[in-house]
Amino acid sequence: MQSIVTDQARMREADQPDAAFKTPTVAVTPGYDTQATQKLNAYYFGDHQSASEVRTKIFTYLAQYVGGQIDAVEKEKAGEAAGNAPAASSQLANSLKGMEADVRGGLRASLDNFSQGRKSLQATAAKMLMTLDLDVLSKDTKITRYLEQMIGFDLGGMSAKDILTAFVDPDGKENEKLRSIISNALAGTEGSKTMQRLDDAAKGLRSVEETKRDIEDVKPYDEVDEETKEEDKSDIKIAKAYDTLTETKAFIDAVREENAELAQVKAAIGAAKGATTSANTPTSPTEDTDADPDPADADDDKISSAEGRWGYGDQDDGLDIGHTGTAALYF
Repeated sequence: MQSIVTDQARMREADQPDAAFKTPTVAVTPGYDTQATQKLNAYYFGDHQSASEVRTKIFTYLAQYVGGQIDAVEKEKAGEAAGNAPAASSQLANSLKGMEADVRGGLRASLDNFSQGRKSLQATAAKMLMTLDLDVLSKDTKITRYLEQMIGFDLGGMSAKDILTAFVDPDGKENEKLRSIISNALAGTEGSKTMQRLDDAAKGLRSVEETKRDIEDVKPYDEVDEETKEEDKSDIKIAKAYDTLTETKAFIDAVREENAELAQVKAAIGAAKGATTSANTPTSPTEDTDADPDPADADDDKISSAEGRWGYGDQDDGLDIGHTGTAALYF
C-alpha cells in the first residue's frame, strides 16, 4: 500500500516542470501508525487470501480428493490396504472401479500433471468432466462436504459438477456463482466474521490471558460489532472454565501424589511395629515347665528359701552359726 501511494506521488511530481524544486504537496505515507501499516500490508499482500487463491485451493482439494479415490481403488484391486484417502461414497467408488484401467490411469496422470504444474487448471477440470460419472458428481454430497471442511465455509449447494464446470467455463453462471460465494465468504461483515471464527477454531482452547490478548489484537479489517463482542465474552467464559479445569486437575494430581506418599509411610510404620511386637513376645512354655514339679526339686527350693531367710549357706564342715549364735548341724 505504501509503495503504491509513493509511486503515485512521484508520477504526479514528474508531470510538473519544476517538481524537483518544490516541496511535495501530497502525503507519501498513509495516516496509520507502524503497527497498523504492518497489519494492512499483511492483509493486502500477506496472510489474507484473495478470491482467486481460494478458487485455486478449492480445485486443488477436489483434484486431490479424486486422485486419492483412484489410488484407493487401485490398491483394493491389488489386494492392498486402502491407505489414508478420505471416505468416499459408494457411488463414486463403484464408478471408478467400473472404469477401464487405462481410462482411470489416464485421469490419474492428468491429476499428477496438474499437481506438478505441467497441466492447467482448466484443462484438468475438463479432463475430469469428460472422464468421471456426471450423475455421481451432481449428487455426491460427500465431495462437497469435504471441500467445505477444507476451505472453512459453505459452498451454497454447489455440486462437484458445478464446481468443475465453473473452472472449465470462466464466463458461465456456475463460475459467477462460485466467485460470489467466495467473495461473500472473504469480504464484508459475514465474511470477516467467518475468517475470525475459523482462526479461533484453529487456535483451540486457550488460557484467559491468551484469549484476552487475541481479542485485543484487532486487525484493521476485522469486524467488531455486538455479535462479535458477545462471541468474545463467550470465549473468555470458556477460557475461564479451561483454566479452572486445568487448576483442578493439577490439585487432584497433587493430592493423589501426597496420598500415595502417606500410604507408603503408613506401610513402613506398620511393618516396623510388627517387627517390634515379635521381638518382645515371651517364648511359649515347654512341656517341662507345664508339668508338675519334682518332689526333690521342691525340697531343694525349701532349703534355699531357708538359707536365704536365716543366712545359712553351704559349709564344708556342715556347721554354721546363724544370726542368734545357735549351733546347728546341717544334714
